[in-house]
Amino acid sequence: AGIKTMAELRAKPLAELPPLGGGGLIIDGYLIPEDLSFTFANGKQNNVDVLAGSNKDENTFGGGGRGRGAAGAAPGAALEAYIAQAKTKYGDLADTYLKLYPANSDADVPAATAQAYNDEVNWNMRQFAAAQSKRGKKGYAYFFTRVPLRNGQPQPNGATHTAEISYVFNHPYSNGALEWNDVDRKLADMMSSYWVNFATKGDPNGAGLPTWSAYKDHSGGRVMVLGDTVQAEAAAPTAKLSFFDEVHKRLMKSN
Repeated sequence: AGIKTMAELRAKPLAELPPLGGGGLIIDGYLIPEDLSFTFANGKQNNVDVLAGSNKDENTFGGGGRGRGAAGAAPGAALEAYIAQAKTKYGDLADTYLKLYPANSDADVPAATAQAYNDEVNWNMRQFAAAQSKRGKKGYAYFFTRVPLRNGQPQPNGATHTAEISYVFNHPYSNGALEWNDVDRKLADMMSSYWVNFATKGDPNGAGLPTWSAYKDHSGGRVMVLGDTVQAEAAAPTAKLSFFDEVHKRLMKSN
């Protein structure tokens, strides 16, 4: 209020500014005013090689987990809400969603919701790689599945969001000390090599590493699975990818 020039705006402390609308990203002090989906759809992203991916248990980040049922709810309430939410969110695509992520009881709802969330994140990361491929650059996609150990047991939140970072930097510390065995050390050595190769030459491949093919598109592209073993996925989840393709297409048209 009362601000008339950019110089006056820049001089204002952040706490005195109203919340920024639109949910734009702020990077290096600059506001990105549009959803990145539109940036990539219009081909305005940086024309660079990209390496992108997601983790098996993205939904558990922060110690929570999407899809938890409400304690004390009436029997069948969680299932009813799950189906109603699918119809509200996906419209005539709801039947497809419920076939891909079925739930027959309240007990099924948390796992189905979590899997859908994880798969959508996985789809999104593949999109980044495919988009750069369309621009004539190289795009590489991964799926991290290794569950680190804490106190001799697999950590409860699984291969959660950011769990791959320790392996990328080849250092057993991420959100608390991890306990690495030979499997972890081998995986970290391979992943850190992939990342260094990509950073230096735009291609993760190198001597002694399983071949990581560039991701072209959803029909033929495959992610590199980084887990107890390292190998390309046996087959892409084409039905799920097609579903989220259609959901995304409709969202883009409605905005």
